[in-house]
Amino acid sequence: MNNSKIVSDNFEEEEIDLSPLQDKQGELTQIIEAINRVEVSEDWQKLKKLLLDGVVSNLERQLANESLKKEINPSEIYRLQGQLTWAKKYVDLKKLSEFFRQQLEGIRQKVNKNNS
Repeated sequence: MNNSKIVSDNFEEEEIDLSPLQDKQGELTQIIEAINRVEVSEDWQKLKKLLLDGVVSNLERQLANESLKKEINPSEIYRLQGQLTWAKKYVDLKKLSEFFRQQLEGIRQKVNKNNS
């Protein structure tokens, strides 16, 4: 008796519910479009120039200064590392958009694989 045939027949009968993936795909598409619109807006350019430019370099400088102290405060190091990670991800909208595009591409591949 060929058990692999029974197992493969059972898998073929099951339909995978793709609606959560498709919902996430639509949500990511809307996020990417919104980020792209914000990125080209004049208001974002002003905000970035006045508020966000230099945030990453400032955090890197603070982290370097903290690590050079004779008595290192681990909680301060971790706090600065967390802020630096956040700043690198969210200050540059192109990088943020690319992050969401990669997620979207992964979901598209899963949907296409399940439709095949």
